Amino acid sequence: MRFLTDYFQYRHIIAKFYFIVDRLDLLIQANREFTSRGLTVYTIDSRETLSRNIKVTQVIHNHSGKPEITVVNIQTFKDDPDVVSTKDYDIAIQRVYFLDEVHRSYNPKGSFLANLDQSDRNAIKIGLTGTPLLGDDYNSRVLFGDYIHKYYYNASIADGYTLRLIREQIATHYKITLQQALAEVEVQQSGIDKKLVYAHPTFVEPMLDYIVADFEKSRGALNDASIGGMVICDSSEQAKQMFEIFNAKYAKGPMPAVEQVNDNDLPYSKAAQPESAY
Repeated sequence: MRFLTDYFQYRHIIAKFYFIVDRLDLLIQANREFTSRGLTVYTIDSRETLSRNIKVTQVIHNHSGKPEITVVNIQTFKDDPDVVSTKDYDIAIQRVYFLDEVHRSYNPKGSFLANLDQSDRNAIKIGLTGTPLLGDDYNSRVLFGDYIHKYYYNASIADGYTLRLIREQIATHYKITLQQALAEVEVQQSGIDKKLVYAHPTFVEPMLDYIVADFEKSRGALNDASIGGMVICDSSEQAKQMFEIFNAKYAKGPMPAVEQVNDNDLPYSKAAQPESAY
């Protein structure tokens, strides 16, 4: 932000910065992170507030002169993409949109990205993602241009920000159990889609049993009951089935339902390949 502010200021242009997220929890997190770094943060929670904010040519609203950034949820653009009309443009203002997690909610065929683009066609859009999409249907570089900066997994480990992943084999007896469950489902429902096979209760339940048992074993081995975990599922169908079985079998109380997400907006990703040399 400092670099861009100085760059445009030298050209007698005022830069306004927006950080765009796709979830409420990320909005809260972004607010906290920017504030801790000395910025004055404004959050947008409605289309009306966004419309007023984006049309204001004043950049600094605080009395201390701190740099400012506005954090906004992408869904705010859903109802009215025309938050900036032609007469609202100011040649002395340059809006800069930082879009978080651009591998997720920025489907080029969807409405959010199109509406964002329409809100200010002169705005600079910079996408942030740890897993850029590299497929033919969805390609991050086609949408946002070439990479400005690449930060690989191995570099993050070396810097101490990321823990190294360890791949472990499934215990033999559970592997046999899962193979038997898989075969049973395929026999019962011949020709069924693989995605539905892996989401079938007959397969999901023994897999969940193994995950829970292995997780509890790890807590005991490390003597730390505070350790948490996350399960990455094959599909939303499998995730829903696992959530239901976990609540019925293991949860001490009802677990809150997670926000429903349209699978069409979340294509399977191909992560960028790391460079051979760090």
